[in-house]
Amino acid sequence: MLKTWFLALRPWSFTAAAVPVALGTALAWNEGYFHPWLFFLALIGGIAMQAGTNLINTYGDYMSGVDTVESNKTSPQLVLHIIEPEQMKRVGIAFFVFVFLIGMYLVYLRGWPLLLVGILGIIGGYGYTAGISYKYKGLGTILVFFLMGPMMVWGAYFVQTGIHSWLAVWISLPVGFLVSGILHANDLRDLEHDHKAGIKTLALILGRELSIPVYYALNIGAYVALLLLIIYKVLPLMAMLPLLLLPQVWQIIMNTREAAQGNLEKLNVLEAGAAQFHFKFGLLFVAGMLINLAL
Repeated sequence: MLKTWFLALRPWSFTAAAVPVALGTALAWNEGYFHPWLFFLALIGGIAMQAGTNLINTYGDYMSGVDTVESNKTSPQLVLHIIEPEQMKRVGIAFFVFVFLIGMYLVYLRGWPLLLVGILGIIGGYGYTAGISYKYKGLGTILVFFLMGPMMVWGAYFVQTGIHSWLAVWISLPVGFLVSGILHANDLRDLEHDHKAGIKTLALILGRELSIPVYYALNIGAYVALLLLIIYKVLPLMAMLPLLLLPQVWQIIMNTREAAQGNLEKLNVLEAGAAQFHFKFGLLFVAGMLINLAL
């Protein structure tokens, strides 16, 4: 049963939370602030937020009829009746309570702005497919950009420094584009199933023909933002390490084109490829920021 719950948490997605926390912390470290204990708390809080969001996402998709045995292969615990829906909902909420408790301790140390960020994060995590269910209104890809881009990077920076900086917002833009890319890739893969379920995602609103170039733009946009930040000396030169992944961007474009032409194998791995690319980009981005400390 423990393995069942572990898989239900979708641990492979935790990097989407770890990358922005690490990036915000690396920026603070470049400015002379680094508290290992606070980084640990921010990281655990971010991962717990992701875990709670994943469980409530699965619950919301199941209760709304979006998830079926045919459509959900990555987290089928509810459609296969391995876990009861209310049980998954309670565990998801428990993760959010855990995040809130960590957040209140950090608010005590750093101040009220973290409370606002934390509450918005919890609302955003729960409301993705439950409550307001903004994913079903075509807002998932857009709002996730802010929730797991600027908000998380800025929050991690504020945890370390206790001060506001627009720099934390600007440097979050590349990872914001890529985390939106993960969601958009998911929606592209699920176009047919989502249409049958009667929901509206950004991919459904745009249609496949327009959704494909939007996915290209999200991946290319990450590099455009990165290069502009380096050119205008917002970021150090070593932050250009993600340029090593440029050949993979071309491969992503080719895979997406094949998926759009009906290659089911390419379509089914689109989201996983986007998540892996986000992690590799983030890893090199953070590494460049840390190398800059030694120069």
